[in-house]
Amino acid sequence: MYDRPAPRRTTGYGTCDACGRRVLYALTDKHRKIIAIDPPEDPSGNQAVSVRDTVYWTRQLTNERPRPEGREVLRKPHVASCPVARAAAAARRRTATRARIGVRPVRWQR
Repeated sequence: MYDRPAPRRTTGYGTCDACGRRVLYALTDKHRKIIAIDPPEDPSGNQAVSVRDTVYWTRQLTNERPRPEGREVLRKPHVASCPVARAAAAARRRTATRARIGVRPVRWQR
């Protein structure tokens, strides 16, 4: 019925289903979801990636932990560079109703 690919269950290197670029799939520390990350190290990235027991783990930098710790490496999430994912995210924010009608103004704006 749907042509959506099956969710990934493993971490490691692979290709993006949308654009075909090489990505690194890693498990998030907070929500235990697998996300795509660009493989090259980037000092301006906001994802700290580490390997524990052959599983790639990632955490987002926060105010409490703003720097990579131990053997973590900074990288950027793939959503930031994937042209297909960015276009899809923009389309989700712009629903048909909101694009046609807009947001209803409050009383003082009329």
